[in-house]
Amino acid sequence: MIASFITFLGIMIYGHNFHTGIIFNKVPFTPETAGNYTRSFERGEKIYWLFMSKKPIKAEFIGVQVVSGTHKTGLTTISGIVYTHDYRINKDNPHYYTDYFVLHSPGHYYMQIFDKNKRFKPLVIADFFVR
Repeated sequence: MIASFITFLGIMIYGHNFHTGIIFNKVPFTPETAGNYTRSFERGEKIYWLFMSKKPIKAEFIGVQVVSGTHKTGLTTISGIVYTHDYRINKDNPHYYTDYFVLHSPGHYYMQIFDKNKRFKPLVIADFFVR
């Protein structure tokens, strides 16, 4: 039930070419709150994230990395890693993973998700802001 909801949500947000994606929310993801996604948060606020994949995630672990950066004159500059964590994929729900983290400094951030065994190329990248 929840896996089909996640796939439906991904198609609605990313269109028919949906393969992988990350969305952010201020509250935990449920069928009732999933449409309230945002990319703007306050300092110290919980940043809930949902990683979705149309194909089952085959890796046993995914690596999550959040980096601070700026986007000026068409170029993105990365300042440093501010959060990193590895998560074990639940094989009963291999199409998504969700959790949260908290950041206390304002800025423009990028979240990257990797197959833990292939850290050189992210599966997906999404950006968000902390005010």
